[in-house]
Parts: sequence; structure tokens; C-alpha cells
Amino acid sequence: MNNALNFTRLWMLIKKQWFDNSKLYTLGIVALFGLMAMVFFFWAGVSGPYYDETETYVMFWVGLFMFGLIFASITFGSLSERPKGIYWLSVPATHLEKLICGIIYSTILFVLVYVACFYIIQPITLWLISMKPNVTIRKMPGMNEPMRAAIYIFFSVQALFILGSVYFERFSFIKTAIAGFLFIVLFGIYMNLVTKALIPHNAGAYDLTSLRMYEGNVVKIYQLGTWVDKTELFLLKYMWVPIFWVAAYFRLKEKEI
Repeated sequence: MNNALNFTRLWMLIKKQWFDNSKLYTLGIVALFGLMAMVFFFWAGVSGPYYDETETYVMFWVGLFMFGLIFASITFGSLSERPKGIYWLSVPATHLEKLICGIIYSTILFVLVYVACFYIIQPITLWLISMKPNVTIRKMPGMNEPMRAAIYIFFSVQALFILGSVYFERFSFIKTAIAGFLFIVLFGIYMNLVTKALIPHNAGAYDLTSLRMYEGNVVKIYQLGTWVDKTELFLLKYMWVPIFWVAAYFRLKEKEI
């Protein structure tokens, strides 16, 4: 078999994935829609008479992270069982094509389905609320910076859980969550030690590329070039997803049952 990426073979793999799991995916979509509707209708019933549309987006993000990470953690769940793993590895497709297929279902299609469910249920819920007497609905002014940051964080963390589904054969969700938490804690401790070792006692970090120095009643700020700040911000936003996907690819190549 040619190891180069073949789009015809990839498309056949995507269709095979659907036919093999169509019942599971269909039930999952119905369950997601029903659970989201229950949560929103419960919110509509217990809140009020003042409603804030922002709260619906808080529920959106909580559900997206919860269900998105769970779904990502079972992307390569077949590898956790020997018979299914042997069957999966014997499928005539390259590891890259199998990874892309997993990403399409766990990331792209899942997000599209989740967003579609939300934008069907949320307007209906708000419309039903507006029919109630003496209620006030405060509209959300627009997408704020925390919500933009949540987008980058979600896709990065979801890519990590896809990687975890390859590395951990059993309980991948729990193990990936623990590994991610320990990494953040250890990295924070390391950065704190490095900062204390390199920065004088009368100085402190102002932001990622700036240093604030105290000299008596005077505060001086030393800053690197703006291009450094933009580069760091760009890397923080976009580097994690490809890093985790590439790591998952090489781990898949090593996988044996």
C-alpha cells in the first residue's frame, strides 16, 4: 500500500467510520440535543424574571469542553481492546489517514453538530422566555476576549485528549486530565523558579515580554520589541494543536496490539 496521503482512500475511510458507528453517532446526537434542551429549559424555568443571554453562552462553553473532551478521549478507543485494535490496524489506510479521519469526527464534525444543536435550542428557549409576562432578557453585547481565548484553549486541550486516546489504552480521559494538570503545575513551578533566579528582587514581570523595575518611587518598564510579543502570542494560540496532532501521528505509527 502506498504510504502517501490518498484522498480517495481517506474518503472511503471516513465513510467506513460512519457505517461502522452510525447507530452510536446517531444516538449520541439525539442524546446531546435532548440533554442540551433539558438544561436550557430548566434554566428558563428557574431563572427570571431577569435573564442574561450571556449565561446561555456560559452553558455552551461548559458543555463544549465537557462533551468535546470526553469524545476526543475515545477517538482511538478501539486500540484499548485487542480484537478491535487488530481490526483497526488492519484497515487498509495509512496512519496519517486514520489520524485525519479521527480528527474530522472528533473535532470538526463534533463541533459542527454541537454548535448546530446550540443555535437551534438557544433561540427557541429565548423565544419561549420572551412569551412570559414581565420578563427582561439582557442581550449579550458581543464576543468578548475571554470567549476568544476559550476557542484557542478548547481546540488545544481537545487535541491533547486526542493524543491521550492514543497513549493511554485504558481510562484515557482520566489519565490525560491528570497528565495535563501535572504538566501545568510543574511548568508553573519551573517558571516561578526561573523567574526568581533571573529577575532582581526589586523587579517583577509586567507581561510576557515586559519587566517592571522599582527604583525608589520610580517605576521603569523595560519591554522587548512588539514583534516578540506578537510572535509569543501567535505561538501560544496556534502551536499546541499541531504539536499534539504530530505527536499523535508518531505514536500511532508505533502502535501495536
